[in-house]
Amino acid sequence: MLLWFTEGPKPVIKERYSDHIVDSAINYLDIKNIERKYSPLKLMTDSGAYTATRKGISLDPYKILEIQEKLRSDIYVPLDYPFTAEMTISEIQDRWKKTIENTRLWVEALNRKKDVMPIVHALGQQNLYETVKILSNIAGNADYMGFGTIMFTKDDIKGYLGDRRLSISFINTLMEFIKVVKEEYGFKVHIAGFGSSPLTLYLAIYLGIDSVDSSGFRRRAAYGKILLPGKGERYVGRGDARFGITKLSSEDLQQIKECDCPICRTDPSLLWKSWRARAIHNEWVLKKTWLEGIRMARKDIEAYERYLDGIFEKSSLRYIWKYIKTNSRRIY
Repeated sequence: MLLWFTEGPKPVIKERYSDHIVDSAINYLDIKNIERKYSPLKLMTDSGAYTATRKGISLDPYKILEIQEKLRSDIYVPLDYPFTAEMTISEIQDRWKKTIENTRLWVEALNRKKDVMPIVHALGQQNLYETVKILSNIAGNADYMGFGTIMFTKDDIKGYLGDRRLSISFINTLMEFIKVVKEEYGFKVHIAGFGSSPLTLYLAIYLGIDSVDSSGFRRRAAYGKILLPGKGERYVGRGDARFGITKLSSEDLQQIKECDCPICRTDPSLLWKSWRARAIHNEWVLKKTWLEGIRMARKDIEAYERYLDGIFEKSSLRYIWKYIKTNSRRIY
């Protein structure tokens, strides 16, 4: 499984020679001389469609494609049109058609010489199958298909414009997506936002997801939060956070003392002072989780299950893990 980290015009780390990076064309709309400020192993560039949808911004597909080319992308994500809960069925259908049209535009404009990753938006199970079939005909040479807004019920749409919010309904939709895209059509699957915490990374590895990305390592850092291995987030800010505040325990402080990330090895006090230091620490925790999870799962999946039993025992996501463990075998 690949893990992609978000960067942009003001990167956290410039030397990204061994990292898979995802960037958004929307970040460069107001920049005259477009160039990337980091050196990635591989770059995926999306349009910024979720940000545009949330802010009500209209994007020009040709401008988005131009920016992606100037950034010298390795994987191009076409401008897509996510759904929101406020939209009518007619609006959703119109956005679905525009996503299909743009996928065709990207494939034709790039002359099939570049890797295009179609994004799947669908309304209902039948439409999911229909959409994957259409996109496979348009972009049959693609390595990946991305999970967009896929609604089986009205509640499924909640949480799509941020990190993935886990629910039984979402997991059912995700497993169906993996089954169709990976098992029936042979594409790899990419789930945006599913690599933003150690716990979701563990689940992604278990589910057989091929690729995830994380912007949460930066966003949490900006809100004064750090990630801890095998746990969730902890707050080390200056008291101005308004939600999700879990302060450090004595056990957490010991973990920081034992942490081998570049920040904690040199000056762990920076975690309390610098958002950039927190971002570097958070990324390191996610990388460590990712590598250890893959190693354990490949070596012995049953031992990995037992490990996750312990990890999720005290987590609020315990019921999600139990559901996945009981029901996910059908997708393999």
